[in-house]
Amino acid sequence: MNKWYEYKYVNHRDWILDHLEMLGLSAQETVLVLLIDFFNQNNVEITMELLSQKTGMTPDETDKAVSVLCAKRYLEIRASSRKVTFSLNGLFETDTAKYQRVLDSPLFETFESEFGRPLSQQEMQKISDWNRTIDRKLIIYALRQASIYQKLSLAYIEGILKAWIQKGYTAEMIEAGKS
Repeated sequence: MNKWYEYKYVNHRDWILDHLEMLGLSAQETVLVLLIDFFNQNNVEITMELLSQKTGMTPDETDKAVSVLCAKRYLEIRASSRKVTFSLNGLFETDTAKYQRVLDSPLFETFESEFGRPLSQQEMQKISDWNRTIDRKLIIYALRQASIYQKLSLAYIEGILKAWIQKGYTAEMIEAGKS
């Protein structure tokens, strides 16, 4: 049985544009998603070079945006002996969309860069929870503090955040060196 988004009469691009705030896509990611959907609908073979050419993004920007879309589970790239397919089915899955509502890619990328590895779903959820209630800058400063002491774990970072919040520290105070 087909899923709702697999029927030919469903306009994917209208749905994507109508749900942009929920999906949490950057401008570049949005353009890529719309272009991939357009190419899929018109049976155009998709390559990274073509995406780069059509969007005006550099190959590195295209690669990074595609990687983020894959990390968000919105995009799946499958390679077979005959061709490479770009599937956006994850974008239309309600559980995925619900989970990604508060996604903040730059924040996740910062953590992944510091940790030197991709984040797990549980780590992404924890960071999303923090991002809803704690100033983003304060989260970054706590990450930097943990990095300085080579204690890169979310539990350690959470301890720093709790201590700072308990003491009433703000990002501005940390910047001014008042901690």
